[in-house]
Amino acid sequence: MNILPRRILVAVDFGQASARAVTLAGELASRTGAALSLLHAESFDVPPYFTPAQVRVIESEERANAKRASDYLVKFGRRLTTQPFAALIESRVAANAILHASKQADLIVMGTHGRRGPSRWWLGSVAERVLQETDIPLLVVHDDAAVPSPEPAFARGLLLAGGAVATDRTTRLAAEIAERMSGTVTAVTGDEEPASAKARLGATWVAAPVPVPMTPAWRSHVGARLLQSCALPVLFVPEADGGPSHDR
Repeated sequence: MNILPRRILVAVDFGQASARAVTLAGELASRTGAALSLLHAESFDVPPYFTPAQVRVIESEERANAKRASDYLVKFGRRLTTQPFAALIESRVAANAILHASKQADLIVMGTHGRRGPSRWWLGSVAERVLQETDIPLLVVHDDAAVPSPEPAFARGLLLAGGAVATDRTTRLAAEIAERMSGTVTAVTGDEEPASAKARLGATWVAAPVPVPMTPAWRSHVGARLLQSCALPVLFVPEADGGPSHDR
């Protein structure tokens, strides 16, 4: 059964991280034949004290802003990928918009700053929430240019196969992506630290299985560290009940 994504959703905030996300998603879509959608979320909650007339003005402004955002999203996407894509504008807050739109997708691709402190409450917190709630694979791309151009981003994958989380779906998906991208993927088990393995293998991306339901220990010791500290693209793959997961 085909495990490769047929529909890829890219969350876009027009920053450097989401620019890299569009480029990688476009590259993946071109090799897998997947349909590509770019999503930008903007939301404004109308205060309860607004009069009906004020609400109508706000709604009119929102429609105009959505049209401008859609036009800019199309231009943004065309600069970064030659793949055809659908441009989606959502009025929900970012995490809600991504999770809602992902019901029609097989893979989410998004950027994150991966920072600690106050800046973490921007894209970092959105990525954390999506990771916690999604049941489809999530590819997270950082704004750090960890892979020097023209190094192919999917050249050498690193599969984090150690620990108690099963890796059936993760192994299959990582292997399929590596094959389509003319790259390789190496599983690392045992006690080797991910940072050491990345340096030893010259990894350009990482695949990590995610236990479903997600445990607090995995979230704090694995998920959070990869989101905050790993400068390479990370593919998080849900493994239902901590074991093999059925394809959607």
